[in-house]
Amino acid sequence: MSLSSQQVSRLVGLGSPVLCVDTCTVLDVVRDITRETATTGDVNAGLALLSMAEAGSGLIVLMAEQVTLEIASNVASVEQEAQAALQKFLAQAQRIHDVAKAFGAQGNIQVHHLDGHVSRAKPVLDRWKQVAKVVPHNDGVASRAFRRVNEPRTPARRGKESMKDCVIVEAYIEATSQLRAAGLTAPIVFASSNTKEYFAPNTRHLQNDIAGDLAAVGMEYAPNFGAAKHSLGL
Repeated sequence: MSLSSQQVSRLVGLGSPVLCVDTCTVLDVVRDITRETATTGDVNAGLALLSMAEAGSGLIVLMAEQVTLEIASNVASVEQEAQAALQKFLAQAQRIHDVAKAFGAQGNIQVHHLDGHVSRAKPVLDRWKQVAKVVPHNDGVASRAFRRVNEPRTPARRGKESMKDCVIVEAYIEATSQLRAAGLTAPIVFASSNTKEYFAPNTRHLQNDIAGDLAAVGMEYAPNFGAAKHSLGL
C-alpha cells in the first residue's frame, strides 16, 4: 500500500485536513511571476496553507514520490524561465518609461525591486518539500496507472504520454482510500493547476471519469491554492 499502517494511524490520529499536491502546483511557487494566473490571493493562500502545515497541526501535506522526482528534474528549468520572463518585463518597463519620458512624462520608474524574485521564492518551494509526507510508489499503483492510460481515463488521453500523471493520481487515490478506511473524515483535496489535463474541454468542470474516481474515495479537486484552502475548510 502507499502508506504504512503506522503512517495511516498517525495521520488519522491528527484528524486534520489533507492536501495532496501535484507537481505543477508546487512548481507554481517559483514559476514566471508575469503570467496572468499569478495572483496575490493565490500566493497568500499558499503561504497560509504552508504555515499551517509547518505548525504541525491543522493541515497534512502529502506529496507523491513521482511528484518529488518531477520537481527535482524540472525545478532548474522553471527557475530559469521565470528569471528570463522577469528580466524581459523589467527591460520592457524601462523601454516604456524611456519612451514616455521622451514625450515629457515626469517621475522615476519603480520596478527594479522586483529583481531577485526567484531567489526569494525558491526557499518557499523548499519548505513545501520539507513539510510534505512522501507517498511512495508501489506495484499496485503502477498497475492501476497503466490501466488508466490504456482505457484511457483522465488525466490520460489518446496520443499523449500520461503514465506519470496517472501514477500521481493513483497514488493519491490509494492513500485517500487508506485514510478513509481508517476513519479519517476531514477534507482531502488534490491540488493541480494543470487544469487542461483534468477539466472537460472549454469548461471549468472536471471530466466525469476523474470526478467519479475522486468522489468514490471522498477526495475533492482544486485548481490552485486558493480553491484548495476553501475546500479544506481552512
